Amino acid sequence: MILFKIAFRNLREHKIKTIIIGTLIAVGIAFLVIGNSLMVTVTRGMEASFVENFTGDLILRTASEEDVAFIGGFGVAPEILENYLDIAAYVETLDGVEGFTPILSSAAGIGKGEETLSFALLWGIEPSSYFELFPNRFVLTDGERLQDGEEGVLMSQAIVDDVLEEDGIELTVGDTILLSGQNDVTGTKIREVTIRGIGFYENAVGLLDRISFVDANTLRTLTGLTAVRVESREGEGNAPAISEDSLFGGDADSLFSTPLVEEGAGGETLDFDNILGDTSVREQFLAVDNNAWHFLLLDVNENTSLPAITGELERSARLNETVVVENWRWAAGFIAELAFGIRIILNIIILVISVVAIIIIMNTLVISVTERISEIGTVRAIGGQKSFVRRMITLEVLMITVVFGVAGMAIGSLVIGIFNIVGLSAGNLFFQILFGGSTLNPILSISSLFISLFVVAVIGVIASLYPVSVALRISPVQAMQRA
Repeated sequence: MILFKIAFRNLREHKIKTIIIGTLIAVGIAFLVIGNSLMVTVTRGMEASFVENFTGDLILRTASEEDVAFIGGFGVAPEILENYLDIAAYVETLDGVEGFTPILSSAAGIGKGEETLSFALLWGIEPSSYFELFPNRFVLTDGERLQDGEEGVLMSQAIVDDVLEEDGIELTVGDTILLSGQNDVTGTKIREVTIRGIGFYENAVGLLDRISFVDANTLRTLTGLTAVRVESREGEGNAPAISEDSLFGGDADSLFSTPLVEEGAGGETLDFDNILGDTSVREQFLAVDNNAWHFLLLDVNENTSLPAITGELERSARLNETVVVENWRWAAGFIAELAFGIRIILNIIILVISVVAIIIIMNTLVISVTERISEIGTVRAIGGQKSFVRRMITLEVLMITVVFGVAGMAIGSLVIGIFNIVGLSAGNLFFQILFGGSTLNPILSISSLFISLFVVAVIGVIASLYPVSVALRISPVQAMQRA
């Protein structure tokens, strides 16, 4: 008890210094609580948005040395999952996996008649499994969902609104539009599709609100996912050998040298229906691969450990060694990296503030110890041990750091509470993407409170080391002489 009285008296005698040090600590801790709570809210909201709306808990894809994006239209085209049927059969046997669905990801231009209107991010889906995995996430404003085996497109409401505003053309359910895509296998492809429905994602911002759904075979045609794929990269693929004669249905040279009308009295015309002869090989190269998918999205039971199921998938001998397991953070790309980068920068700033606080506290306490040499010497002369002096100085530091640290935590929590009620408005597209919507309502991060307590304790312990060593070097004789 006497230690508390002495420490409190010493701090009270140096009110200005105590307030300066304490204010610095309180501001730093408040900043730490506010900043970490904001960033935890952002990352949690982003994770929930992607997992619940777009990615599921885990994503299976084929490894690539190039930059592949989950959202179509960015980076290089993703590789298909080889032996998809075997992968799906294996995933179905895994305990903890509640559901899965395959998707194709690309982008295409949109046109109507002779008008070029806009572009869309397209996902080719298996409707039954997709809408079972993500129920009620894509909200229909008109029309109906796609059905298995049905050709058509579910248009994004954002695209429909843009086309109406910029081109004055209203796209409605039942309209036929043109989707155009380009690939390295079959070149430019254009397909007519019927708009089956129009809808939107409630939490989609930025380019995510341009995602539209199309039947898988239409997207396979646009992206060149044919039954026989000729690999353009050296050393890849086992495409069958093909000759000009088999591709063009006979002797290619004679095809273009044969006159359209036979010479002779009858002047009989050629059979134009069979002019190309046997085209079965060519048709094989143009037929789509019904089992071609870019990604497999997995929904994991909430009681199952994601790291455990990820490890099991990565170690499985039943998966092709080129299959890699990703999560929402990979799918979010630069958006997620930006959020985590800001959080790292924030913690670096807090670290700098902590170092500054430690230096100021040490210097102030060293001055205080120097001013109290006679007092400390007297304590030592009447029998006070070094341990008593050490506890006295350490207690002074802890009183400053704990009291003002708790005050900073309270201030930070109060500010977060106000922000939660009022909401932080996203003033531009950058913050809309970062916030995952037009408004952010931050919540207090319990982890940031524990981090704050840890930071306060570290500051107190480190800041007390040098002043304690100075105090312990004071001998009773020196103190009495100075007195």
